[in-house]
Amino acid sequence: MQKIFDDLYKQAERIISSDTKVSKLLDEVFLKIGESSELFYKIQDSVIALARMLSAWVKGDYRNISTKSIIAVVAALIYFVNPLDLIPDFIPVIGQIDDIFVLGYLIKMLNKEIERFMAWEKEQELHK
Repeated sequence: MQKIFDDLYKQAERIISSDTKVSKLLDEVFLKIGESSELFYKIQDSVIALARMLSAWVKGDYRNISTKSIIAVVAALIYFVNPLDLIPDFIPVIGQIDDIFVLGYLIKMLNKEIERFMAWEKEQELHK
C-alpha cells in the first residue's frame, strides 16, 4: 500500500510541473465526477473545490497552500481517475469505495485549506 502512495506522489510531482498534464488530469477528474454514482455525492463539492484550487495554483493565481499539500491533492486525484487502483472501478459500488476513502481522507486533512480557498474565490468574485 505504501508503495502505491509513494508512486502516486512521484507521479504527482512530475505532473505539477506541466500545465498540460495538470489540465488533462483536471479534465479526467471532472469527467469522472460527472459519471460517478450517488456514492460521491457527499464529497463531490469538495473534490470540485480541490480541482479548482489546483487549477488556480497552477495558473499562479492562488498560492496560499504548500507545495506538499498540492502534491497530495494531485496524488489523490490521480488515484481517483485511475480505474485500476487498489479496488478496480469496474467492480460495481465496491470499486468506488477506495476512491471515496482516499478523497475523503484528503478532504478531512485539507479542510481548512479548502475553506480558505473557497473564501479567496468569493473575494475574487467580489472584485470582478
